[in-house]
Amino acid sequence: MTVRATSPVPSLALTALVLLAVVGPWLAPYDPLAQPDPIALASQAPSWAHPFGTDPLSRDVLSRMLAGARVSLGIAALAVVVAVALGSLVGSSAALAGRWVDTVLMRVTDAAMALPRLLVLLTAVAAFGRVSPLALALLLGATGWMTTARLVRQETGRLLASENLRGARALGVPSLRLLRGHLLPALAPTIAVAATVAFGAAVPLEAGLSFLGLGVAPPDPSWGNIILEAEGRLVARWWLVLFPTGAIVGAVLLANLVAERLGGSK
Repeated sequence: MTVRATSPVPSLALTALVLLAVVGPWLAPYDPLAQPDPIALASQAPSWAHPFGTDPLSRDVLSRMLAGARVSLGIAALAVVVAVALGSLVGSSAALAGRWVDTVLMRVTDAAMALPRLLVLLTAVAAFGRVSPLALALLLGATGWMTTARLVRQETGRLLASENLRGARALGVPSLRLLRGHLLPALAPTIAVAATVAFGAAVPLEAGLSFLGLGVAPPDPSWGNIILEAEGRLVARWWLVLFPTGAIVGAVLLANLVAERLGGSK
């Protein structure tokens, strides 16, 4: 079955995934931190008792996946809020101010976009050592606002060129009033697209940093550090790779499909 960009299925699936992350810890069949038998139950393949298997410390992987969903998706969601807020502020300010302010802000945006995001994140984390989930979310947001800024600046410029808003500006309507009363409602679809794209980018970045041991610190679970628990034995402990990787890929795919649908409906 082909899922088209106009289908509501991706939106419903992404919503279900977010809801699962919210209620996941209560649905977990076991305590995600419990180590019932590190000898007999360590690194067990999927079974009826443990559908996603166990890790080297005998912890139930399904329970850790459900608990980790809240951590991984929560960090990504907070990063999106930060990125969209910064990007919308920069983009709208550039378009409204115009002239040299527009030029300076867009050149700063271009310079920030030219920096490899992963390298910036690795450098920042290495400088501060292991960071908290909140700090990680802020770092992800602070390095992911540029695309939103460009999209908002372009759309704001298009809106300001319309006859209604040109007339309002000619009559001396303050920029803040224009932004609050006219621009923000019209910018909502563009911001929604930017937010879903940013969410799809933040999920694998958080997972990658946690996999490298620079993100969420064990024993707290995240999808990235569950993969790390395979400890180099990716084939022998395939379930520790398959399930969290599938969750990451699924979240990114759903976010991109939702962004495509939102972009097509604008």
